[in-house]
Amino acid sequence: MAARPFTISVMNPVDIDITVFSYWLNGYSPSDAAKERQKKEPKEFHCFFGLDYSQLLISETEEMYSLFRSIEPYLQSPPTFINQSVFQISPPIRYKLIELYYTFDETVVREFLGKKLSGKNRRDLDDVSEKTKVSLKSCKRQFDNIKQVLKVVDDYEGSLVENVKVHFHLPEELSQNYASIVFLCHNRFETGKKKLSHCSVGDFTKCANLMIERWSSGSLGSHRQVDDDLELDRYFLQELHDIKLNLIDRVWIEYHQKLVLRDLKRKHIPQWLMRSVESNFKHLSRTLTTIASSLIHNKDLKDYFIDIMEKVIEPLMQQKWSTEDIDVVLSSIAETFSDCETGHLKHYGRAKISLPRWSETYLRFLDVFKQCVLVLYHH
Repeated sequence: MAARPFTISVMNPVDIDITVFSYWLNGYSPSDAAKERQKKEPKEFHCFFGLDYSQLLISETEEMYSLFRSIEPYLQSPPTFINQSVFQISPPIRYKLIELYYTFDETVVREFLGKKLSGKNRRDLDDVSEKTKVSLKSCKRQFDNIKQVLKVVDDYEGSLVENVKVHFHLPEELSQNYASIVFLCHNRFETGKKKLSHCSVGDFTKCANLMIERWSSGSLGSHRQVDDDLELDRYFLQELHDIKLNLIDRVWIEYHQKLVLRDLKRKHIPQWLMRSVESNFKHLSRTLTTIASSLIHNKDLKDYFIDIMEKVIEPLMQQKWSTEDIDVVLSSIAETFSDCETGHLKHYGRAKISLPRWSETYLRFLDVFKQCVLVLYHH
């Protein structure tokens, strides 16, 4: 019986230089990347190869860049990259390349945080590149990555962080950051106004994470019909709106003020702060209630951070309140709220609204709101 011919294919593992990959991601030209590589080599090593060493490095870097361009389409779909068999890359290196490809510069993301990820805004990345001193190639990659993450996770219910981890194979912290960023972009929170220019991406992602955990449709305590971390719990926002008329009532505010001042006296706060709380309590209480009740409207929701700055932080800064002062006063407002509700119901009755407890709704709001105020407050 005649032997049948067959073909043997032998493939060597692809050698990936992580440092050169980083240069490529950051928009370095092959020659500039080669110069950076040469700086890190011992001078004796240069002499060994002679005068052609620089050209050798450029040629080698160009080959690596060609490889990176070949694998980039796979990196844009991490599950595909993890499971592809075209490039023989070890699993640890595959995950490392994905992590590096989706790493972002806060200065770049700060420029389009909360904006619509549209073609027009992508065309404006020239200005972002010039302002941040980050290459246009890198700016486009970061913009496209966020847009891609948002597009994918929007199709899935459940935990936003887990969806990012599962569908993009990113580590925990990076997944958390992406979840917060796409939440801010999806809900179009205004972050670009001058009054917020001192706030970092980290400030906004901390606030977004709090809202996802406590206010979203997928959060603990939500009246969820759909388990979705991208969307806020509309039933909760409607409840906040419904209790507004009761919480801005003069009788309610005066009774709550009495309880707060009594509580602060027990905490031995300075006399000047006690006087400041007493003279500003009515305005502060109504401001908190007004912001809470307005979140049901998309425009007011978008202006959430602006409202915190203009209506809460700036007035309290004028009163010389520190973050510690704000923390103790807002905590006291929260801690006395249930007693105020109980006493108000006992002495004055309650308007007929479909809420078993005002405190359950309001404290869910205030817990997050207080933390956001403390995060955004900068001396």
